[in-house]
Amino acid sequence: MDMIICNAMPVYHEAPVSPMLLNDNTEKVLEALLKEPAGIRYLIVPEGGWAGEKPEGLTIIKTRHKSGFTYGNASALKVTEGEKPIPLCPDDEFPSGECRVVTVEELLNAGKKIVYVAGKAEKKGVLDLDRKITPADILAAAGVQGTFKAMYFGHPMGVYINETMINQPIELNTDYIEILNASDCMLEHLLKTADRYGKEACGRCVFGHEGVFQIRMLLTDMTLKKGKLSDLDLMLELCHEMKQQSLCEAGFSIANTVESALDCFKSEIEEHITRKSCKAGVCQKFLTFHILPDLCTGCTECLDVCEDDAILGKKKFIHVIDQNECSGCGNCVEACEDNAIIKAGAEKPKCPKKPLPCKRT
Repeated sequence: MDMIICNAMPVYHEAPVSPMLLNDNTEKVLEALLKEPAGIRYLIVPEGGWAGEKPEGLTIIKTRHKSGFTYGNASALKVTEGEKPIPLCPDDEFPSGECRVVTVEELLNAGKKIVYVAGKAEKKGVLDLDRKITPADILAAAGVQGTFKAMYFGHPMGVYINETMINQPIELNTDYIEILNASDCMLEHLLKTADRYGKEACGRCVFGHEGVFQIRMLLTDMTLKKGKLSDLDLMLELCHEMKQQSLCEAGFSIANTVESALDCFKSEIEEHITRKSCKAGVCQKFLTFHILPDLCTGCTECLDVCEDDAILGKKKFIHVIDQNECSGCGNCVEACEDNAIIKAGAEKPKCPKKPLPCKRT
C-alpha cells in the first residue's frame, strides 16, 4: 500500500471522540500507524490538537477546517494535498496512488465503541459501549429510566428509532447518539438535524447540496403551518433520488435520516399539517396564549401592551385573547403580575369566548 492516513478529526464538534482517543493513547496509535505497510503515512489532527514531537516516517497535518462529516470518507486525502476536504465519491480514483483512510479506533483495534450521548440522558457525555448493542442497553448505560420517545444515531448512520425497536441489535458506527423524550418534537429535531447536514454540504452535486436545501425548506414550512401532506411524499421521492445520485455518504446519510424519521414518527409530523398541532409544545407557530379566568383580575395591563389589539376586555372583566389576531409575541405574559396568562401547546385551557365579570377583585 502506498499511503495510509489516520484521521483524528472529530465528526461532531461536541463529540471529540477521535482527538480524545489520540490524546489518551498517543504511543499506541503512533506505534500502530508506523507498523502499517505503507510508504507514506499521515496523521490529520485539529489545529492545536498535537503538542508532541513528530515521529520519523510520519507527517502530521494540522487543519483549521471545522467540518466533520467530510472526514468520514476518503476526502481526507484532499487535506494531504493542501486542499479542503470536500467529499469524494466512493468510485473516485486516488490521484496519489493506492490509499487507505483509518480512524484512531481502527488503529487501536478497540473492541468497544466510544460514543458521545446527548439529550435526555442521566449520564450525558462519553460512554464506552459494545459495537453490537441494543437500544435498551444504551438506555441503561445512559441512566435512562422509564419510557423514551426516540433515539437518534448521527452520521454516518443517520437513523432514528422508536420504542418498538428497543430490543433490536444494531451495529454502532457513529460517535454521536441523542436520546429524546415526550418533551421533544420530532419535526423540530429533524429540521435541526437537516440544518446540520446543510452546513456540511460542499455543493459539488445537485442531489446532495440542493437536496438538503429542499428538505430544509419543506420541513421549515411544516413548522410554520405552511406544510402540505403532499410534502411528505415529495420528501420521500427526493430521499430516494439522493440515495441513488449523491456523490458522497453525507447525501445518503441525510436521506436515510429523513426516511427513518417518517417511518417511525410520521403520525406526529402529520399532525403539524393536518391538525396544526405540535404535541410536544415546541414549535413556536403552534403555541397559543390564553388568559386563565380564575386568575385574571381585569387589570388591563396585558391589554395595554398588546400591539396586535388581540386582547378583549375592560376593567374588572376577564380578558380574552383573540387567537386570530394574536401574533404570539408574549408581551402579555411579561406584563401580567398575576401569572394569569399561559402559553399552551396541544392541550388548551378552558377559557371564556368573550369578556365576563371577574370573580376576583
